[in-house]
Amino acid sequence: MLIAHVAPSSGRFALHAEADRRGVEMAVEEFNTRGGVLGREIILISRDPTLDAQQAAQVAKTLIRDNQIGLMIGAIASNVAASMSEVCQQHGVLFINTNSSAPSEAVENAHRTKFVFDANGANFNRALFRHALAQRASRRVLLLIEDNEAGHSNATAMRPYISRYGGQVVAEILAPENLTDPLGILKQVAAVSADVVAVVISGGNQIKLFSQIDPEIFERQLWLIGEVDWEELYPAPGTARPLFGTTWAWNLDTPGTSDFVARYRKRYAHTKLNYPGDVTHAAYLATKALLQAIIRAGTTDNHAVIAQLEQYQATAKERMQHHTAKMNPRSHHVQQTIYIARWNPHISAPEQRIEIVAIVPPEEAEYELERQTKLESLAQTPRHRP
Repeated sequence: MLIAHVAPSSGRFALHAEADRRGVEMAVEEFNTRGGVLGREIILISRDPTLDAQQAAQVAKTLIRDNQIGLMIGAIASNVAASMSEVCQQHGVLFINTNSSAPSEAVENAHRTKFVFDANGANFNRALFRHALAQRASRRVLLLIEDNEAGHSNATAMRPYISRYGGQVVAEILAPENLTDPLGILKQVAAVSADVVAVVISGGNQIKLFSQIDPEIFERQLWLIGEVDWEELYPAPGTARPLFGTTWAWNLDTPGTSDFVARYRKRYAHTKLNYPGDVTHAAYLATKALLQAIIRAGTTDNHAVIAQLEQYQATAKERMQHHTAKMNPRSHHVQQTIYIARWNPHISAPEQRIEIVAIVPPEEAEYELERQTKLESLAQTPRHRP
C-alpha cells in the first residue's frame, strides 16, 4: 500500500515538514510492525509540493498518475492543501490534511475525500478572544495577518468572535509572505492606536517578527497569536511570545503522552527537533486514524473508508489530550481540545518553556460556519480502490 507524504521541505515551513513526516513515519512503523494493514505492508514515499499552489497540484497529479499512490497525507501550507486535495477529489484519492490551520480547509475548500486533523485558526482564535478580551477594559483590535490563504481565511473567521467578546477591529495590516522587513511591519503596528494585536503569521516569518519585538511591549499591549507550533518555538528559545493556541505539548500531564515522547526520543533525540511537538502529534494521530479506518472498513475502497473516517472518535487517552475528539461529518474536520499557552524564555531548559494557562473543550472552540459546509456527494466522488 503506497502512501505519499507531501510537505514543503524547503522554505519557511521546512522544519514543520520534517516534524510532520516524523509523525507519519511513527504511525506507519507501528502498523507495519503488527503486519501492516489488511495484510499489506505500508510503503511511504515523500514529495516536496513547494509552496506554490499550481506546482503542488502538478505534484499531486504526478503522484496519482505516475506513482499510482493510494493515499496522500500532509500539506502544512493551507494553499498547498487546497490545491492538492482538489486534485485528489477529482480522482477519488483520500487526502489527509495533517497540519494546515486555515478555516477555509473545512468550509469552502472542504472535499468528500479530504479530512482535516489540525485545529484551525477559528478554533484557536475563538478560544483566545474569549479568554483574553474579557480581562480588558478597552478592546480595540488590530489584525496583523499574512497576505495569503491562511491569513485572509483566519481574518474572516476571527472578526465575528472579536465582536462577540466585546472587541472592535480598528485596522488590518498585511504582511507579505516573503517577510524581509519585520521592523517595517512593526512600525506600521506602532502607528495604530490599538489595545490588542491579533497575529496570523506562521513558520519562519513568525520567528523573524517576534525576534524584533521588545518583550516589554507585551506588558503594555495584549498580543495574541492564533497558533504557535513547537517548530516555531524551539528554534528560537530566547524569543518572547504572547498568548497563543496549540493542540498538544510534550510536557502535558495526559495519559499516553510520556510513552509517545519516549518513543519519539528513542529515535530522534540526537536531532535538532529532539522533542516532539504539536505538528508531529497531529500527523501521528491523523495517519493512525486513516489506517484504523481502513482496517475497520475491511477494504481500501475509498467510499467505505470515508464512511469510517466520518465516524471517527477518539478518547482523551487515545488523543493524549483532555477531552474526547470527534470528526465533524459535515466538514470532515476533527473537533478537539484547544490549549491556551505562553512561552517562558527565562526557564533554562528550552524544552520546558511552554506553559499551559487554559484548557478549552472542543464545543467551546467550534467554528460554527462549518455547520454550513457542503461536500461533494459520494455519487460525485470517483471510486478508488488502491
